[in-house]
Amino acid sequence: MKTTILMLCLLIAFNSIAQSDNHTDSLNLKTVDDLAFMKGTWKGDGWIMMNRERKEFTQTETIDSRVDNTILVIDGIGIAKDSSAVEPKVVHNAFGVISYNETLKSITMLSFSSTGGKMENEMRLIGDMKLEWSFKDERGGTVRFREDFSENGLWIEKGDYSFDGNQWFPFFEMRLERQDDKW
Repeated sequence: MKTTILMLCLLIAFNSIAQSDNHTDSLNLKTVDDLAFMKGTWKGDGWIMMNRERKEFTQTETIDSRVDNTILVIDGIGIAKDSSAVEPKVVHNAFGVISYNETLKSITMLSFSSTGGKMENEMRLIGDMKLEWSFKDERGGTVRFREDFSENGLWIEKGDYSFDGNQWFPFFEMRLERQDDKW
């Protein structure tokens, strides 16, 4: 009898662990179908803290799916608002690929930028049409970005920095509007 109860408890525990593992995957999918809300051309304004000074910019992001809808490609460019130069001053130039990473069993974004080089970060779904991704910087702190697409036709992204993972300081925000109806 004790053996039967023990086996039953182990079976229930194993089943609970197996089920919870399925829910710990970032988005628990092998295609980017659940991120279709990101697709489209987006334009708007934002600001970033650079050398303790707030810089404002105009941002354009284009997101589309490729390779039988297994990846999303993101192309973004930001132009300084205070640029009085003949040629627009590019303050942000980046390209990204969002895909399912089989090794990590999660969605990741491989990004390339003119200022930050190349990095791959895990993306997490933190709410309905809300994403988060982060990375450690060279000072040992954490840079975190949260993207909110939950309001129809609006993309709000905020960047925060933390030295200790507890107290967060905003350094970036952009508010973009959808320019097309791809989604």
